[in-house]
Amino acid sequence: LPRITHQNRSSFVIFFQAIQIMTGILLDCLGLLWMYLLFTQIVAFGATYTPIALLTAYPFWSSWLFIFSGAFTVLLEKRRSPFLVSYALVVNIISACISVIGLLLLSIEFIKYSKSSKNPLWPHVSTRFL
Repeated sequence: LPRITHQNRSSFVIFFQAIQIMTGILLDCLGLLWMYLLFTQIVAFGATYTPIALLTAYPFWSSWLFIFSGAFTVLLEKRRSPFLVSYALVVNIISACISVIGLLLLSIEFIKYSKSSKNPLWPHVSTRFL
């Protein structure tokens, strides 16, 4: 078995935290896309269906938390301090809890949409293929 050295562990941590930072950036872009779809839906159809995730502004505040969490963990790999260790640990735990909240919001959204008896709007029809 290959030995895990400090350099290998450090590169793995930085790699996974870079993925977390990119997830935060993509989530922010997804929130902007949802805002665009909401406004074009209002203009085109006069119909208003506001997603629960957009009402809570989940894509915007959670994305910044993911970005900060990844950045502080990368900073922790560069500089070690007791304060930074505790702060990175707390932010990563909060980030995991926020991810669970996001999954719950999406589940509620799917249940709400499947129970509605209205005709589907074009954003709903177009996202079924995703």
